[in-house]
Amino acid sequence: MLLNNIEGETLTKPRVIKFRTGQRSQHWNKNCVALGLAAGFVEPLESTAIHMVQRGIIRLLQMFPVGGIRQPDVIEFNKQMSDEYVFIRDFVIMHYHVTEREDTDFWRQCKNMAIPQSLQHRLDLFKQTGRVFQQAGDVFAENNWTQVMLGQGLMPEQYHPIVDVMSDRELTHFLTGLRARTDNIVSQLPSHQQFIENYCKAESI
Repeated sequence: MLLNNIEGETLTKPRVIKFRTGQRSQHWNKNCVALGLAAGFVEPLESTAIHMVQRGIIRLLQMFPVGGIRQPDVIEFNKQMSDEYVFIRDFVIMHYHVTEREDTDFWRQCKNMAIPQSLQHRLDLFKQTGRVFQQAGDVFAENNWTQVMLGQGLMPEQYHPIVDVMSDRELTHFLTGLRARTDNIVSQLPSHQQFIENYCKAESI
């Protein structure tokens, strides 16, 4: 499947790299602290490895033992790390589960698979009310969750009630201003090709 979508001659054969998804039951155990890939791994497409290394180091600095290891610090460190992995897990699963594709067994299985209750709540909340909230410790902001859900075809069944008390003129002014601010930001960004040329241009071998 991969080779069928590549134009030209391949430089090397594709390699299948197997990995085990999950996290440690205890990130901090006695005098050992697991960071990065030693602590857990979700999947390579929504890569969060560097973020989790940084967050683990910051949390360890915040709770670094002074005069001996204290169990409340260990418990809090493990809770915060575990919670963040759960947020990442839910965000990744959402990419596969919230889909309109049913053209292969893979996508049919993803669409109908059982999902964590924490993710089901987020999806139900958005679908029924259009509301999204970023929880403490969640690396993904409200706009991240919203963009994926809308992009995957999950549309809210209602809109915010404040719209009903706004006049057409107020609503037009609000939306026009929102579009203008977005266009202004986008106009200052480089194109995809410009970004590659400036930051990650390939070199001839």
